Amino acid sequence: MKGEAVPQRVGKYRIDHVIGRGAIGIVYKGYDEQIDRPLAIKTPRPEILSDVDDSEGFLKRFTTEAQSAARCLHPNIVTVFDLVQHEQRPYIVMEYVNAGTLEKVISAGALIPIRQVGEIMSQILLALDYAHSKGVIHRDIKPANILCPSAVSIKVADFGVARLDSLDLTTPNGLGGAGTPSYMAPERFLGRPADGRADLFSAGVILYQMLTGVKPFVAFDLPELMRKLLNELPPSIMTLRPELWPEIEAVAHKALARNPEDRFQTAERFLESLHVAIEARPHENLLPLDLAKLSRPGTDAPASPTPTPEMLNVTMAEQLSISAKDELSRRLARWLGPIARLIVKQSLQDTTEVDTLLASLSRQIKTDAGIEQFRQDAEKLLREDLGMAFERAQETISDAEIKAAVDALIPLIGPIARRLVSRQALTAVGRDDFYRRLADEIPDDRAKTRFLTLRERWAANRTH
Repeated sequence: MKGEAVPQRVGKYRIDHVIGRGAIGIVYKGYDEQIDRPLAIKTPRPEILSDVDDSEGFLKRFTTEAQSAARCLHPNIVTVFDLVQHEQRPYIVMEYVNAGTLEKVISAGALIPIRQVGEIMSQILLALDYAHSKGVIHRDIKPANILCPSAVSIKVADFGVARLDSLDLTTPNGLGGAGTPSYMAPERFLGRPADGRADLFSAGVILYQMLTGVKPFVAFDLPELMRKLLNELPPSIMTLRPELWPEIEAVAHKALARNPEDRFQTAERFLESLHVAIEARPHENLLPLDLAKLSRPGTDAPASPTPTPEMLNVTMAEQLSISAKDELSRRLARWLGPIARLIVKQSLQDTTEVDTLLASLSRQIKTDAGIEQFRQDAEKLLREDLGMAFERAQETISDAEIKAAVDALIPLIGPIARRLVSRQALTAVGRDDFYRRLADEIPDDRAKTRFLTLRERWAANRTH
């Protein structure tokens, strides 16, 4: 490369070429010549590392995270073999899996047989249960991180690198942590510490998507997505796929609970409940789909189900502000001239995620140095624009609203109201969750109904 050269070796490992670039990392195809084994080698991008104030402290924490991930020796987890430092940059050396992703399987359009959905989820949840038992939280569970190396098996990728958000790295989505918005748990949007239940929410989104072909929460921008997560329930899976039954609906609903306290508390409990739900009703014993075939690029897709509004992806054209789009065009024009505006316009309409957009635009630039400079500038621009959208989406409970809730509750449950309200103001996920949890403390149903009218009154006050 002319911009940032690809190292020929890191440690004892040979580097062959770049196989992927993400918002945070670069992945190289590597090789261990001593034991004749291909590898995937991932390192943070240089502009990301430049944002770290305490580089020495970062390297120590990065090492600790990689060591934790290396303990995750499980058949459904991509194995971390080694950690190498080369020229002040850390490199995670991982198992190379020549496979497509579950994202490709889902986008192929065919609904997966119910029993096979259970088998795929079993492998995901067993992987999460094992990792959580080792103290490792993934933080970015999504179909793109689920590899399909054979017809019926999967492997979860990016353990050991998905926790980069806790290591003082800046992320491009403005959400205060690495993750993909459509799969992120509500508490992640609020900037709260994530535990294993956030991974289980993400797994719940994947379950819903495999059952129905659509995501449970789809929005045209980040504020709308956050509003839906905090205030709405996903559409019934039986509406979207009538042959499903209530027991599966209940599992999907619990997995997607807004507040982590209401979800499955462990992957093991999630898996047990899903197995019982699947076996609760007789269903067609259809042959499983060939995951390896469907996950490969260029595979002929089965006939897609009839499109619904929920299936429409949210394009970057809909997520970004007009000023950000104009500025993105100006920055690309440095290398392409006036045609940059047309290229940006088309790419915005064709992409739904920041990384895909940047990859599409970067391909238009001829020099490696230009690619690196453009990506660095463009990522900062997108971080700021989407970050401001997120700030507008925040639902904070004001001191005046807290006082009103305390005043309303004290006559109903006594002085304990102060402690309950203070706790729920800190832990509730959204305003609806705040009022519902406080109402649950009121023994009288009529008093409970009257208390819940506070929610509507405060909502009305905010709109005037």
